[in-house]
Amino acid sequence: MTANGRLVPRDELADALWGDAVPATWEKALGVLASKLRTVLSETGVATTALTAARGCYRLELPEGAWVDVLEATAAAHEAEALLAGNDPDRAAATAASAEPIARLPFLPGDDAPWVQAKRRELDDVRVRAVTVLAEASLQTDRPADAVRWAEQAVEAEPFRESGYRLLMTAHIAAGNRAEALRVYERCRRLLADELGTYPSPETDSLYRELLDKPPPETAPTADAPGSPDEAPPSGKRKRLALVVAAVVIAGVAAAAFALADSKASASKLLPDSVIRIDPHTLKATEVGQVGDAPDLIVASGGYLWVTNWVLRDSGSGAIRPAADHLLWRVDPSTGQASPVGGGVSPCGIAADPSGNVWVANCFKPGMGQRSNVVPIDAKTGTFGSPILVPYGTSFFRGITFGGGALWVGDSPGAEGWTRDTVFQIDPQTGKRDRITLSQPAGALGWSVRDGALWTTGFRDGTLTRIDAVTRQPHTIANVAANPDSVAFTDKAVWVGDWSRPAVVRLNPAGPPRRRSIRLGGNQECGNISCVWTVAAGEGAIWATTPRDRTLWKIDPRTDRVTPIRLPYAPTGLTFYAGKVWVTVRGRVPN
Repeated sequence: MTANGRLVPRDELADALWGDAVPATWEKALGVLASKLRTVLSETGVATTALTAARGCYRLELPEGAWVDVLEATAAAHEAEALLAGNDPDRAAATAASAEPIARLPFLPGDDAPWVQAKRRELDDVRVRAVTVLAEASLQTDRPADAVRWAEQAVEAEPFRESGYRLLMTAHIAAGNRAEALRVYERCRRLLADELGTYPSPETDSLYRELLDKPPPETAPTADAPGSPDEAPPSGKRKRLALVVAAVVIAGVAAAAFALADSKASASKLLPDSVIRIDPHTLKATEVGQVGDAPDLIVASGGYLWVTNWVLRDSGSGAIRPAADHLLWRVDPSTGQASPVGGGVSPCGIAADPSGNVWVANCFKPGMGQRSNVVPIDAKTGTFGSPILVPYGTSFFRGITFGGGALWVGDSPGAEGWTRDTVFQIDPQTGKRDRITLSQPAGALGWSVRDGALWTTGFRDGTLTRIDAVTRQPHTIANVAANPDSVAFTDKAVWVGDWSRPAVVRLNPAGPPRRRSIRLGGNQECGNISCVWTVAAGEGAIWATTPRDRTLWKIDPRTDRVTPIRLPYAPTGLTFYAGKVWVTVRGRVPN
């Protein structure tokens, strides 16, 4: 029920049902269970055709009007966050209030299968998101007592999530309970010290220290507040305590802007069509520099960031943009200074190699008198090397990566989709080019250091292909995702982004390709517009961009736990450098 409407591979179902103890006749057993499910559906008045099998997958399509509680709760939490971001706190609160009681209910009590535990973690996160919206909406509508109640529940649900404490401090100060806000700070500090041997985040701590010596904000006295005409002035000791309490609370109010990585304080400093820097631990976003209209692909090399414009698309034309739009930028990450790179480049792909070169795949419209190629650029000096001709680059994008001492380049999509099923292996020293023919078109490329192999996504037919670097023999895995469009690697998994669904698919790199789909936010299918644009591995996590909802996602590869980082603009590409995550953001998502 929780996967209503989507194709679920049979081996994914087997993994959910039996885990590591998959029976030898699991396919037959799975068919028996499917038959029993059809019988149950029929007894409840649902047609047996609601459960179908196709392409090695099962799909459950419940009739229109069917209501699945956990799906509705997740969708409601997502909608509530959007309403709150759109300055509609009343509707946000009403929507979150419909999600919270559902997410609070126990999910399949008595069953501890891995997929059940994963769904429980997902619902726990939904509940935290819902109560956070309720708390923030209560603050925005002058209901501080309600904000305290909801923020307290957020802290209880996630005692190690520091943003909940910040929100609770904010609620207490709004309610006039400054001493309680101080107690919340101390509660957070002690928990982190006792359980983790650490301290509150650098943002909270530095803000606290900065404000500790500042006087508390002046407020008009009330009949019940200290300082009213009928109350004696506080003693010197009480004055000092009030100063400390107010300073801590001010720090909490300012730090609460970072709650749930949805930072209004940092977001106000960010600019559209720019590169931003994300701290992988605090998830704080800071501006680096603007890089022209619609930036997307980004790599780090030679101490610089290299960024393209107008390569990735949402929907619409696959034609190459005019030269004035189609640029390559070099960005100094320490100063934010960005400058366009000349040399007549027309980027449709970009990759870095270990020697400090940036390789640019250049694509040109047919009939322009220019031939598609790849060209190396010395990342430190900006000096161009000799171009290497690589055919079939006549559209907006082509996969390119470096690995195993070779440069790998895919074909590119034509106006009606991919037309050639080819990957080129290129010797970067000699320019020698070898062709590898696949059974399906090559999309995004990625190199796995772990197994010394090239992987390529099959966007059109939902496949993922591994190419052995020595034998150059391809092995294709079917039914990976609806439209796989990017790939990344950790030691124990291959990670694939899905253009058509808000999900990242996790596969084991060796043995039977067991799949696990990790949902990002809501349950909507994306249809003719995109969901996931980029997936990358770095700084101890998997990161994914979903431009349509302006969110960067952090996935813990140990637990598959998902953390959203809400941004004011649409994130597109990402890379890693100097211990930070660097993300390109667009002011809008163009077709």
